[in-house]
Amino acid sequence: MPQFRQVSIIGLGLIGGSLGMALRRGKVARRVIGFARHEATVQRAKRRGAIHDGDTELCPDWLGESDLVVLAVPPDDAVRMARQVARLTTHSFVMTDATSVKEPIVRSLETLLPSRIRFVGSHPMAGSERSGIEAADPALFRGAPCIVTPTGRTDPKAVKQVSRMWKSAGSRVIEMDPKRHDALVAQISHAPHLAAVALTLLPEEAALEVAGGGFSDTTRIAASDPAMWEQICRMNRKEINGALERLMAGLGRLKTAVAAGSAGTLRATLRGAQARRLRFKK
Repeated sequence: MPQFRQVSIIGLGLIGGSLGMALRRGKVARRVIGFARHEATVQRAKRRGAIHDGDTELCPDWLGESDLVVLAVPPDDAVRMARQVARLTTHSFVMTDATSVKEPIVRSLETLLPSRIRFVGSHPMAGSERSGIEAADPALFRGAPCIVTPTGRTDPKAVKQVSRMWKSAGSRVIEMDPKRHDALVAQISHAPHLAAVALTLLPEEAALEVAGGGFSDTTRIAASDPAMWEQICRMNRKEINGALERLMAGLGRLKTAVAAGSAGTLRATLRGAQARRLRFKK
């Protein structure tokens, strides 16, 4: 039996579209409804098998039939869209999101949403520098971590439902406090993204003409949507700033070792980084 009668996904970009495809292929819901700003996106999502039906406006009838609503929208839009869904519905259901910042969104929605809406924060650690429904892939979440962020106020049954949904999409679910999530993700996603941006801006034009695969690999994510990343950096600025300070301290030590021609220090640092990267099976 399907886990859900109907799932509504708000936002049909890379994450929302990929989730819709995964849920349909896994028969996790009887129906998957999608909402996007543009009619062309809705139609393309239907043709690609991400949704059964959808619209450019939030439909009270469709929302009213949904037992799960997923906010696959940029961070700045999550709270606003959740409140709009609350105004358009009267029934009890589970809501989750897929944003890369958790603490401010989870805390806001715990306060603002009516108790009949059982919100559970979540963040699939999967993505691409590409965006939009054209980039959607039903295998996007396969084997990737998905961090679910309950608090003391979160309904345990809702946590189980959301966790099971992400597992059905292929993810490995990890539970974590929202604040801890933001601190760790700043270190392994947000600050590295900014490092890739800085590396992209490093070389002069002549150097780009001779750049190879190494430069391409280390700067790939800098091609991601600037508008979304501006929101992420602003909303998680405290944790990102701390991670950047750690990064700059490490670069400072490397700079000192390079300037001094310290073979021993350089070799030890490079070997330590190599060993740690090899332990990371991804």
